Amino acid sequence: KEDLKVELSALIRRQIERDRRRGFPVEFSTEGEQIQQLMRDLVGLLGEVGEFANILKKVELGRTNPRYVAPSLADAQSDLEEELADTAIYLFRLSEILKVDLEEAILTKIKANDQRYKKLEG
Repeated sequence: KEDLKVELSALIRRQIERDRRRGFPVEFSTEGEQIQQLMRDLVGLLGEVGEFANILKKVELGRTNPRYVAPSLADAQSDLEEELADTAIYLFRLSEILKVDLEEAILTKIKANDQRYKKLEG
């Protein structure tokens, strides 16, 4: 099994290399083409989030309604993991298309949240 445990920036590069090989564009000659791909990938991202939400909805229905047949959270774990991974891949694509250093943006946001929520810490 290929070892994929790496820093986020390296993981993003790996995925984007695969996207390029598979013909999924991340570079564009016009802003219009860039915006069109951003829209397509945003729809893909929202679809993956929707799939995650649908699985979780069923888990909750099964938990709260004994007559509704649904997986437990433990049973749905692998499906939820897959949807989260799909979601991350779309985020990677969006950040690449926009030329955003996602790793740096996340670290900056963590610092801002540290200040914002400082009073909530014990």
